Amino acid sequence: MGGLVSTMGIALGALEAQQAGMEVTTNNIANLDTPGYSRERLVVEEADPFVQNGIALGDGVNVTGVESLRDTLLNLQVNDEIQQQSKSQTYVNTMNQVQTLFPDDTTGIGQSISAFFQSINSLSTDPADPTLRESVLSAAGNMASAFNTTATQLSSTRQQLNQVVDQQVQQINQLSSQVAALNVQITGAGTSSNQSTGSLLDQRDSLVQQLSQLVDLSQIQDGNSLTLTTQQGAALVVGGQSYALSTENGSDGTQHVFSAQGNDITGEISGGELGGTLEARDQTIPDLQTQLDSLASGLVQALNSANAMGTDLNGNPGGNLFDPVSGAGAAANMTLAISDPSLIAASSDGTSGSNGNLANFSAVANQAVADGETPSDCYADLVFQAGTAVENGNAELTASGAMLQQLQQQQSAVSGVSLDEEASNLLLYQRGYQAAAEAVTAVSQMLETAINMGAVESS
Repeated sequence: MGGLVSTMGIALGALEAQQAGMEVTTNNIANLDTPGYSRERLVVEEADPFVQNGIALGDGVNVTGVESLRDTLLNLQVNDEIQQQSKSQTYVNTMNQVQTLFPDDTTGIGQSISAFFQSINSLSTDPADPTLRESVLSAAGNMASAFNTTATQLSSTRQQLNQVVDQQVQQINQLSSQVAALNVQITGAGTSSNQSTGSLLDQRDSLVQQLSQLVDLSQIQDGNSLTLTTQQGAALVVGGQSYALSTENGSDGTQHVFSAQGNDITGEISGGELGGTLEARDQTIPDLQTQLDSLASGLVQALNSANAMGTDLNGNPGGNLFDPVSGAGAAANMTLAISDPSLIAASSDGTSGSNGNLANFSAVANQAVADGETPSDCYADLVFQAGTAVENGNAELTASGAMLQQLQQQQSAVSGVSLDEEASNLLLYQRGYQAAAEAVTAVSQMLETAINMGAVESS
């Protein structure tokens, strides 16, 4: 097609293209502060030329769509780092609470152990004094109570984390179903040349980031659709279908996570808030519980043995000071076996004034009672482990935060809106629109002149 009519078509096409460019640029500016928005760019291409008198002439411009600017690889890296940061943050938050259960020697178990041995030293000055004997019994009871309280609070924390696991799995399922629904919309929109998928892609990216905060993800791009699995391959989203995770109480009393296929994947989850929750619940806290039980049972056995070496105020052989405990639950079940202060076996020769057996009690303070350590050293190790868990978690959190910030800056450079760039684009489209409008006016005047002359060209 040639002639003035063709030229008018080219001018009108240019006018429409510049107008579309201004609309895209204005939309970018409007979404400057919109979280998760990826800036858009007008996609145009040269129209196929036409041949006139053996000469190929241009036929203007075609607007083929609007492109949402995003870097898929960079998005994957950001999501991976979000998984690590969320895991570290959740782990640190949990372990900060646990650390308060293991204070230094001024309070808690450490203080109660020290107070008990101090009461033994005081009793050695007058082993028949009923007040001093009552003080020993009271200190022993306080020590048992401190073990009970710490053990109960550790178990309570694990139970609370069970509820957190349930909540996190529900959130994962909800987000997965939304991603599946968006997969359907994006695939449908992608088949239409008149519909942009940029907004839908932004929504899906935002949901995937939220999922990354909750669980370790693996992503597979299949055209316009996105497949999501856990790092170990448990399906969450495939095309337009989501696969719900479930929880079930295990024989160990904790909530286990199962895939839609019925496989127990609890031990496979390593990232996101769920990964941090599971690490604290299933690894760090049980390790502390085991060591606490070991200390309680070792201390009970040693003190019972010490009491059995002497005679009580009535001249009878000493019995158990504490009810024997061992294994899991030892700290929670640590209780006094006697309530009568006269049953404390302070004597070594059967006389009421003897304090010879109290040396055996005092020796327990420097005796290896658990894991080759003295009571104080074993408790100090517990304090150290709890503190180290928090310290290591904070170190990982700091490193992950720095990496995430760097990646997000790179992501912003690709997908973020720059006011300077958009202002420049506005000026460019404005000038292009003005030039196209002038071309339309010029061709219109030429057509009018031709008509008036009765010499309209064939098109």
